[in-house]
Amino acid sequence: MIKNITLLLGLLAFPLFLLGQLDTVITIPEVEISAEKIRKQPVGTQLEKWDSEKLNSLPAQNIAELLTTESGTFIKSYGSGSLATSSIRGGSAGHTLVLWNGFSLQSPILGLLDLSLLPLSGSEEISLQKGGSSALWGSGAIGGVIALNNKSDFNTKKFTNVKTTIGSFGNFNQEVKFGFGNSRVQSVTKLFHQQGENNFKYFVAPNFPKREQTNAQVSQQNILQDFYWKIDKKNQLTLHFWQQYSDRNIPPTNVQTKSEAHQNDQATRIILDWKNVNGSYVLQGKVGFFKEHLDYYDDATNLVSLSDFTTLTSEFSGQNFFKNTHKLFAGITHSFTTANNDGYVNPPTENRSAVQFSYFFQQKKYKLQASVRQGLIDGKLIPIVPSLGFDYTISPSLKLQGKVSRNYRVPTLNDRFWQVGGNENLNPESGWSQEASIFSQVTVGKSSFEFSLTGFNRNIDQWILWAPAEGQSIWSAFNITKVWSRGLEPRFSFSQKIETIQLHFFTGYDFIKSTNQVAMDLPKREIGQQLIYVPTHQAFGRVNLVWKNVGFSYQHSFVGKSEGQYGDIESYQTGNARIQYSQNWKTCKSIVFFNINNIWNTNYIVVERRPMPGTNYQIGINFLFQKQLNHVKL
Repeated sequence: MIKNITLLLGLLAFPLFLLGQLDTVITIPEVEISAEKIRKQPVGTQLEKWDSEKLNSLPAQNIAELLTTESGTFIKSYGSGSLATSSIRGGSAGHTLVLWNGFSLQSPILGLLDLSLLPLSGSEEISLQKGGSSALWGSGAIGGVIALNNKSDFNTKKFTNVKTTIGSFGNFNQEVKFGFGNSRVQSVTKLFHQQGENNFKYFVAPNFPKREQTNAQVSQQNILQDFYWKIDKKNQLTLHFWQQYSDRNIPPTNVQTKSEAHQNDQATRIILDWKNVNGSYVLQGKVGFFKEHLDYYDDATNLVSLSDFTTLTSEFSGQNFFKNTHKLFAGITHSFTTANNDGYVNPPTENRSAVQFSYFFQQKKYKLQASVRQGLIDGKLIPIVPSLGFDYTISPSLKLQGKVSRNYRVPTLNDRFWQVGGNENLNPESGWSQEASIFSQVTVGKSSFEFSLTGFNRNIDQWILWAPAEGQSIWSAFNITKVWSRGLEPRFSFSQKIETIQLHFFTGYDFIKSTNQVAMDLPKREIGQQLIYVPTHQAFGRVNLVWKNVGFSYQHSFVGKSEGQYGDIESYQTGNARIQYSQNWKTCKSIVFFNINNIWNTNYIVVERRPMPGTNYQIGINFLFQKQLNHVKL
């Protein structure tokens, strides 16, 4: 089976501060092996990006913390050091697709990914694209896409980046990143270690004494290695390697007195990427190998659950440019997955293939992008998935954009093959989404104002839920409901520079109605009832102030009331503050920082029965030593 895997055709083509001095003049060559791909230039939808310089100045340590503090994305956190998943525009965790250099990181067994396991400094660029993108990226891209990318810098001769953070509750974080090379070959190595006791105290209920969190220790290690080779002016070969280990205990809920559960995660990920740029043509071929283990133990009940999966994936794509106004993209992808667990009668396998076409057109005032994807799952065709997006610039200070797309998510292996309750006859979740935005930007002197308003609408049919079959007590997976999500997302930002002072303010509000459209008895849901763990109202704001080498930032968030399995989850507000001092030398940059998280000591939960920590602190230092090449030539 594995021998039949085909090569994929695919992939096209406030920070606070930390500005460094270069010790030599850099000459950039005219010919670069680079070309922005259509899928990285989404038209008609929101896109937020953080480059390595921005990431170095942020208080977050993993992707879950980044999205919470910087984008206002709702993260379903089970507590410090525990599971964290996203809910974008009222979708489930499986409706957010997470990519690493263009390949999905989602577990085919569970259909989701724990964002707390993804270190922030493991990528040179991180982006968040909201809205449906199944035509560009495939299954799971219903609510949005989180993309982690590793990028080369052939101007750097050598560098070393060391970061150490010490925090409350026994938390310690150490990061080492170093690289070396020349104008043709580059090597980048990243090492991460994190550990914590997470023994914070919390209130079980009003008028009750505080309880200390127990069995919450966590330890994580990551090794990432990137090799970049410019074979010649047209060809580049890249190898990405990522080895990850995580060992964490699972604390008791606030209605339990003790827990002896713990979980081990291990992942090996390898991607080999070849790219050819020849004038207006871009060809790219990629192959990937992903093997992951998730082992769960509960010593109190002698429960042992061992899971693993292996995925081989490939992609081949071609892109062509015409007269700087047209881009054509065609790609084919294929993946083969096999999994093991005691819950399967036989180890299941899954073959996924897809062909995709995309067209991009640009004039002075508008952009248009049309895409279509046809997928094949285990020999069965799924519905064709189209999308159409546009950007229209009315004036230099006013822009409109919009998008219509069809989206889908295939059932997980557990949904289909788990014994007892799996359902091999499940259909993919599918539906249509629409969004429209207006953007305005005005500059007055040294002041800049930006405002945007986005409205979205999404209908998903065949939503998969586990429920007891009629007349039975066994829970099984069914295409049991429909969900209608709609909402508004206004954003406002203000920037001001006065001599040596830089001020930036950003705020946003999300109104999200994500309601069930089919009445159910178990779990009990009424028509029009909001999905669980989806707050209707959410607001956030942050202010950054920089004076010379000193920076201060404050981030505040409000999360409205939501429904849980056992009752309502009350609204809450939290605030995080950061102060830092940076110093730039000729070949060295340094930054010392102090973070205060949950500065108002809010007692709150995000997920039922899973307490969150009160006020806690972090102090750290970051050094970057860098030497540039005198020139760059092939």
